[in-house]
Amino acid sequence: MKERVIQLDYLKGIFILLMVTFHLALVEETYPLLREAVYTFHMSAFLIISGYLANVEKTPREFVYGLLRLLVPYVLFESLYILMQYFLGSSLGTHNAIAGLTPSDFVMRVATMPTGPYWYIHTLFLCTVVYWLIYRVLKLSGIGAMALMGLLLYGLSLLIEGLDWSNVIYFMIGVFILRSSRTFMQVITPSWLALLPLIVLLWFPENYDRGSLAGIAITVLVVSLLLALFPHCARVVTGMLAYIGRNSLAIVLFSPVFTLATKQVAPYFSFDASGVCFAVLALALIVSCCLAGAWVCDKLHLSPFIFFKKRFYIPFT
Repeated sequence: MKERVIQLDYLKGIFILLMVTFHLALVEETYPLLREAVYTFHMSAFLIISGYLANVEKTPREFVYGLLRLLVPYVLFESLYILMQYFLGSSLGTHNAIAGLTPSDFVMRVATMPTGPYWYIHTLFLCTVVYWLIYRVLKLSGIGAMALMGLLLYGLSLLIEGLDWSNVIYFMIGVFILRSSRTFMQVITPSWLALLPLIVLLWFPENYDRGSLAGIAITVLVVSLLLALFPHCARVVTGMLAYIGRNSLAIVLFSPVFTLATKQVAPYFSFDASGVCFAVLALALIVSCCLAGAWVCDKLHLSPFIFFKKRFYIPFT
């Protein structure tokens, strides 16, 4: 079990680093096709893991308390992000600057149209609620439970703009793996053989659609390949990636602010047409600042009020 958890944290670490990297404007502009390829699988795989790890075997009180760990940080950070895009978006030159914002617009954005990477927490919250209602309140199981969960979430995706059905699919894949009474790696097995079909699928850009069967195949094949790579990586590398993966929520929450800040220094890296120097330094800076932000919240005793945890930051072990 310990080995399995380490491998899942390792995967989360890789995918959260890809999320940060391809939210850098300079990287997006320099490698648009690579960005589309990565967007096909990085958060899709993250949602599979999230669905697999989602725990609904709780009492109502425990479950509500767990939901608050998602809801309160989401509302707080999404609200700050919306206000930042409204007041500073134009001056910072962001592509999603908000020109006008009324109180009702603000509430609707937070409730139904999350911006930045916060859509992930919004999606995870809604999917987890429906998951709990099906399996704990209605006490359903088997194919019928999965079908009803899919039907309810599909209906919500039609009503809530920020809930994308393609993202729901991946959460449900994770739930299906868990409910199959098999471990994650028994279903998505580590294999170097994943490389060949992955290359074939990635060769054709029309496959870069995470809501398609090709997108699902690409996601599963990437996970299989990364799991095959895991035992061949140096322990310090897998340890660092697992450390980042364990703190992935902090990176999701804090990274938009630091990503915007690094955009202001991008012009100073014009000497490197590849954008690699900027990407490496910006990634290291953003992740370090996110981890530091989580650590500061713990030291200032803010974590119990914002994240409903005594300790939000998980140290390197």
